[in-house]
Amino acid sequence: MKVHVAIFPVAGLCVQRQDFEVFLDKGSVGEMETVLFDRLGVNPFKIDALMFLHNGQALDIDEAAVFHGGDQLWLLPRISGG
Repeated sequence: MKVHVAIFPVAGLCVQRQDFEVFLDKGSVGEMETVLFDRLGVNPFKIDALMFLHNGQALDIDEAAVFHGGDQLWLLPRISGG
């Protein structure tokens, strides 16, 4: 299945928005993380600095979410209140 990914500017990852498509077999969060590790050189420490939006809803990457064909995943810098 094809999932559309958009990465917004994140320090240490990219300086401008990137858009691309990934192809997943199972559609699991773990499979998506593996694709991101390979494609972007993202390591687990950088993953912790990102906020994931799956079809416009916050995604907890520790949950058992499933991606379907045509889904959208946005990666943004994690924002903390203060």
